Order: sequence, then C-alpha cells, then structure tokens
Amino acid sequence: MNAKLTTLTALVAVAAAFASPAFAQEATPDGFAAVTSTASRDAVRAEAVAALKAGTIERGEASVDHGVFVSVKTRAQVAAEAREALRLGVVGHGEGPAPLVMPAQAESIRLAGLEALSHTVAAR
Repeated sequence: MNAKLTTLTALVAVAAAFASPAFAQEATPDGFAAVTSTASRDAVRAEAVAALKAGTIERGEASVDHGVFVSVKTRAQVAAEAREALRLGVVGHGEGPAPLVMPAQAESIRLAGLEALSHTVAAR
C-alpha cells in the first residue's frame, strides 16, 4: 500500500508542476478605457433617442446586411437545383461538415436548373 501511495503522490506532484493558471482577458481593448467624453449625459441620451427614432441603430447581430437581395433565378430553377443536389447527396445535414461538391456534380445541378428554366419559358 505504501508503494501505491508514493506513486499516487508522485503523479499528483508532476500534474501540479505542469499545471498553469488560466487568466481571463478583457473583451475590449484597454484603448477604449482611456477615452473621456466631452458630451454631457443628457446630450448623449438625447442623441441615442434621436438615433432610435431615425432607425440608424442596429439591433441584433452587428453583421446584418439590410440591402435588398434580388434573385436572378426563377423559383422553378431553385427547386430543380435543390432536387438534384438532394439526389446527388451533396446537401449537408445537422452540424457536421458540409459535403464536398465535385465539379461534375455542380455541373449536373446547374444543368438541372437550366432545364427547369427552359421548361418554364416553353410553357409561356
């Protein structure tokens, strides 16, 4: 039993020797702390209220782009490309890595969309 206790003590000592403490880091750089405001609290509050009313303050994620997106594909094209991608098995599921789309598969998906477009145009 004495050998087991000595071995355990030695392992704990080695683990403690290699352990290092973790230090937290500030989320913002220290440069922001050095800035002093020249505006009064009431002036800042009035400016914030005006910006809220004007709609110039972002809400939610900072990377949101509020630009207008205009699709260049028809609904039939998108649906046909999605069906082809599902058929080929190149649509990701869950949190795993996205499947790699080979050039031949990408071309097959593109051609499915073009075929759907030609059927849509011919039907008109």
